[in-house]
Amino acid sequence: MKHNIILIAILLTATTMFAQEVKINNNLVVESDGTVRMDGTSTVWEDLRVTLDKGSSSATLDYISGSNGPQIWFFKDNASVEAMSFTVQLPHGWKEGSTIYPHMHWLPKLTATGNVEWNFEYTWANNNNSSPEVFPAITTSTFISTGPFTARSFLTTTLSASNVGIDGSGKTVSSILICRIWRRSDNPNDTYNADAGVLFLDFHYQMDTFGSRSEYTK
Repeated sequence: MKHNIILIAILLTATTMFAQEVKINNNLVVESDGTVRMDGTSTVWEDLRVTLDKGSSSATLDYISGSNGPQIWFFKDNASVEAMSFTVQLPHGWKEGSTIYPHMHWLPKLTATGNVEWNFEYTWANNNNSSPEVFPAITTSTFISTGPFTARSFLTTTLSASNVGIDGSGKTVSSILICRIWRRSDNPNDTYNADAGVLFLDFHYQMDTFGSRSEYTK
């Protein structure tokens, strides 16, 4: 019995060595070069994290509470346009062409009623050295976070209508988005009379490989 098990193991190893592609099941594949690929619905989700550190137009660092301790960026109340800009690059493990889902984590500084109007802008282009792409016209979307709010509560606001995400059709790994998140507290739709602090902004995205097969292409 022991010898039979060893023989079977040797045969399986030999078959694997000469195979062009090994399919573990219907959704998990090891390609001939060793790349692990996930097919169908077997993709996994990850966060594409953004550090917001480019404040402008009245966005300001301030304490979460009181006059000491850690600070975050706040969009001030009654300060016209308060904005922060950032760029993101799609990682090599991203499933090319799939939808990405931006959202923002934030907190209200004071307990109060009212709504906060958030605006999100982006333009998205591929990295293509042989035929460089021009960044297209900027897309702008507006979202309302509805109060009442509790001071320093951890809130999440999706940055696409009904959280449908941003269509990634035709986009490839290493493509870049240039973005801006902004609040216009003097707009009639923004009725929360206090500051709103941004904790983090990130994109949920799907992975179908552990990196890419080559340096610049999937």
